[in-house]
Amino acid sequence: MRYFPLLSLLFSLLVTATPTVFAGNKHWPVEIFDVMDNQRLVIFLANEDIVASPQWQPIQGGPPLSIAAALEHTSRWIAQEPRLKGAKVHEIKLNRIHGYESDNRWYYLFQLRTHKGRKSSAHYVAVLFNGKVVPVIVEPASIK
Repeated sequence: MRYFPLLSLLFSLLVTATPTVFAGNKHWPVEIFDVMDNQRLVIFLANEDIVASPQWQPIQGGPPLSIAAALEHTSRWIAQEPRLKGAKVHEIKLNRIHGYESDNRWYYLFQLRTHKGRKSSAHYVAVLFNGKVVPVIVEPASIK
């Protein structure tokens, strides 16, 4: 019984220190939260992909990846996804990557629409300025 407080202390130190150790790991993805058409979206980006994407300052001219080039990358990605067969681009948004503002990193956010009968479904992808296409997760609506 005399070791119980010591074991309790060690366990609590382990539990509180473990997240801190793993938080410094550069392999954890960066979470980007966004909103489009009242949908809450989450994008998981690898640090390596963000760093590999060119920097851009709008005052210096057009973005390093044009909308036409981003559409081409998106079209190739859609062709590899059977569930997105026939998807059309419905909306495009240009956003700065949060947390990397000082690096001037940006991405395009595409809303895609698929139609099955009368039902239309929205799908989302992000395109970094290096052409990397990343699927976007739609956060489920909260239950009240």
